[in-house]
Parts: sequence; structure tokens; C-alpha cells
Amino acid sequence: MGKISSEDTDWVTQYLSDWDSYIYVVDLPSNSTSPTGFRTKMNKSKEAMPYLTYIIDHYPNFPDVMVFIHAHRMGYPQAWHNDAKNNDAVEMLRFLRTETVLERGYVNLRCQLVPGCPDEIQPYRDPPDPEKAPEQIFPFVYAEFFNMSISEVREHVTVVATPCCAQFAVSREQILKRPKASYEHYRAYLEQTSFDDDTIGRVLEYMWHIIFGQDLVHCNAPDVCYCEVYGRCNARGRRPGRKAVAAPQGALDADQRGGI
Repeated sequence: MGKISSEDTDWVTQYLSDWDSYIYVVDLPSNSTSPTGFRTKMNKSKEAMPYLTYIIDHYPNFPDVMVFIHAHRMGYPQAWHNDAKNNDAVEMLRFLRTETVLERGYVNLRCQLVPGCPDEIQPYRDPPDPEKAPEQIFPFVYAEFFNMSISEVREHVTVVATPCCAQFAVSREQILKRPKASYEHYRAYLEQTSFDDDTIGRVLEYMWHIIFGQDLVHCNAPDVCYCEVYGRCNARGRRPGRKAVAAPQGALDADQRGGI
């Protein structure tokens, strides 16, 4: 989990004591010691920096299952993307079926398809959409991450989609399918890139599932997701008796993200 210094993450140890927690503070001065014991070198690329730093720091000694989540626990609008009652991350993790994570290797913690599916990232949209800067730089990041030419990316990547918002669970086995050097390469690229923070952070939001072995379009039916990921097998695209939660105005551009 990544956090800025002002965020309260006591809820993690209070309510999720059965999970080992690694909370990276992202905004400390270079000469400061982290109160959590973990920090990133810089505050850049949203949650991608603490996520990758955790992987690099602990490679290859991972637990069987890891969950990468944001620092805010619950409530609307801040935690609107948490797919649980009251948008509560604690409830989300209490119901998480780790056996599904082990079986699949990777699961997105959000079952609602919007935003993100069915076709959020279209790198070669014609005409380009000026409101979708992440998809316009996506080919360049993808090429750098996966050692491809831009022409190869153009041929291979037409649509990328997955439910937002960079919260997921992944197995040890899945992380180890890539060498440590790959994760170091990803982080070094993020440290050096001149792309603005919001844009590069959004690009990574739609790249985690690819890094962890899923198809470019990874949009499972919500009822299947709720059943297999959370054991809620009577859900048909939403939990019974509750309306689907929409993204609040401006939320996707707000600095609301952090975490493992």
C-alpha cells in the first residue's frame, strides 16, 4: 500500500491483522525515516511507484497471495471504487476468495465493468480524443515495457480494457513469472519519464493485468466476478438491493490513489 504522510492507515493493522502489511510512504524528504518502515524514493506515477517498490524490495520472498490496494478505507466519493458495502476495503478483503487468486494468478478487485470496460484504451482511435491522453501515450509505454517496436505495438494492441482502478490481488507464482529485472526496468522508466503524473499513472492502471499475464481485454462478467472472487453468487452485476456506484465527477482525475 502506498500513502502520503497525512493519510491515516491505522485501519489496516486494526481490522486486517491477518494480513501482513507493507505501507510505503511516498512523500517523505530524502533524509527522513518512514514511520511505517517503508518508503519510496520519490512521489511519482501514483500507486505504481509503491507497488513496484514493494515487488522489487521483496523479490522473490513473497507470500502466496498479495493484495495491492489504496490507502483510503471507505466512503463515497473517496473510496467509490471499492466493490463492497459502504465502499469498505475491509469488507472487500474479508470476502476475497484467495483460492481464486491462486487459481487464476491475478484478479481485479473491482467487478463493476465501468469505468474501464469494454474498450477504455484505444491507442489508435481515429480521430484521437483529446480527453484521453493516457491512450495516446500507451503505445510508447507498452513498447518500452515489453521490448517491442511501435509498429509491433500498433499491430498487436488495438484495444485495452479492464475495470478501473488499480486495485488487485496476485499470486506469488504469477509475480515470479517475470524476473526481478523486469520490475526494476518498469520502475526506472517511471522514475525517468517526462510524462505527467496523472497520465502515466492512468496508463499503468490499464497495464497491471497485462504485466500479470492476462489478455489485453480483461473484462469478466460481473456476476461471475462477484461469485468467484467474493463468493457472492446471487449478484447479477451488482450486490442485491444496492445500486451500482458511479464515479463521482472528477474522481478519476483526483489524486486519490496509493497502495499495496
